[in-house]
Amino acid sequence: MYHRYILIIGIALIAMQNMVLAHFTLTYPSSRGFNEDQESVAPCGGFNTASAQRVILPLQNAFIEINSGHTSYSYQINAISGNDTVQVGQGSRNYPQASCLPIQLNSAFKDGTNTTLQVVYNGGDGLLYQCVDVTFANSAPSFNSSACVNQDGSKTSFGNSSTSSPSSSGNQSSNGTSSLSVGVFTFMAVLFTFLLA
Repeated sequence: MYHRYILIIGIALIAMQNMVLAHFTLTYPSSRGFNEDQESVAPCGGFNTASAQRVILPLQNAFIEINSGHTSYSYQINAISGNDTVQVGQGSRNYPQASCLPIQLNSAFKDGTNTTLQVVYNGGDGLLYQCVDVTFANSAPSFNSSACVNQDGSKTSFGNSSTSSPSSSGNQSSNGTSSLSVGVFTFMAVLFTFLLA
């Protein structure tokens, strides 16, 4: 009987780990709103009304910071104005947690351009959406450029959507998360085999 309780607890812990890892959050600038249950609803994760308060972003070296629950994912950033949608960023990452996603603007974006930035995130279990309402400006003194952080230790390149090679400490972080998942899975497989014997 005691073994069955351990098995149930183990399965519950794995299920909770997967639930936590199933989403991302837009951490800088903050999203319009966040509801984990609505994050899969396009276009803005259930928060489809533009905010009256817009964040001022610089025309050069702008970025969005996210926190990912997945160890591998792809993303796309769209600028939405009325019925026009322009892709301003895309890429993929192979590490969880903090990630700085660069925004690449074309010449149509000018000082004072209002737009909604939509982040479309794909961690392998369906598309997720979050939005932030912004105004692009030549000068954005309140923009926190130090918020551009990558968990793997790499630097974000603003000339394109790639990042430099990760540092060795960043690789340890990603591999540590993978090793933990493999370890939990192995433990559960051994436990399950033991209980069936």
